[in-house]
Amino acid sequence: HIMYRITEIVMMFILASYLMLQTNFFLILIGLFIHGITQGRCGWLMHEAGHYSLTGIINIDRKIQELFYGTGCGMSAAWWRNQHNKHHATPQKLEHDVDLNTLPLMAFNKAVLNDKPNNFWIKYQAFLFFPITSAFVGLGWTLFLHPRHIIRTKRYFEMVCVSMRYYAFFAMFYPLYGMFYTILLYLASFSIACNYIFINFAVSHTHLPVTNPNDFLHWVVYSSMHTTNISPNFLCNWWMAYLNFQIEHHLFPSMPQFRHKLISHRVKQLFEKHNLTYDVRPYWSAMIDTFLNLFYVSK
Repeated sequence: HIMYRITEIVMMFILASYLMLQTNFFLILIGLFIHGITQGRCGWLMHEAGHYSLTGIINIDRKIQELFYGTGCGMSAAWWRNQHNKHHATPQKLEHDVDLNTLPLMAFNKAVLNDKPNNFWIKYQAFLFFPITSAFVGLGWTLFLHPRHIIRTKRYFEMVCVSMRYYAFFAMFYPLYGMFYTILLYLASFSIACNYIFINFAVSHTHLPVTNPNDFLHWVVYSSMHTTNISPNFLCNWWMAYLNFQIEHHLFPSMPQFRHKLISHRVKQLFEKHNLTYDVRPYWSAMIDTFLNLFYVSK
């Protein structure tokens, strides 16, 4: 499974780069889309490596994460581990889950606003999340937060990986397109990647209720109250890299994600036994719920 995931990413990058080097505008657009999705696939892979659920060997998983997150997304694996572990410890808990700290660009729940007047971004967040805000957040990460963390913590291997990313992209496309269009090409493919990742993460949590800072829930109750599964099928499992089994992922984050489907029926039985909600929604239904929630919060 690991070899398949890595081979898929490499082959998709090769195909995308080949198409983007053609003179046919339609082929370039197809290549651009594939290039963006492939960066997102790097994000799924590094996410699993960051949980040490890929090989199960921490040092190897860290290097895989640093390599694919650096070269594939231009970001810091160490920064991601620090932030994402906080989210897993207390999902949807105010003042604890860093994924709720999205102001001033986003507010996924009215409780984070603290009666502050809505700015432009909050007022129109349901319309800006795709494709504008997701791209802005990704650019903020890759141009400021992550490089700053890499430099501050002296993550030399991450520095090399990120540098390789920019060198490879501009060395490949600059001779054909020149600097201006190469930068546009980079920004377009990166924006596709950011929207692919952020929006598919949003469907699993953001439309659900939050927990107050001083409330303490059982580990299983966190997964029941604050996590949504997306109905599994072959396409959805691939598109979301098995993170559509988000309940199982939050219960067992160090379990290889493609194995979550093997235990999902047992988790559902456990939840039913203890009168807990096992929330499963169709993909497009969860997507609609996510954007309606953004709209209601903005109002």
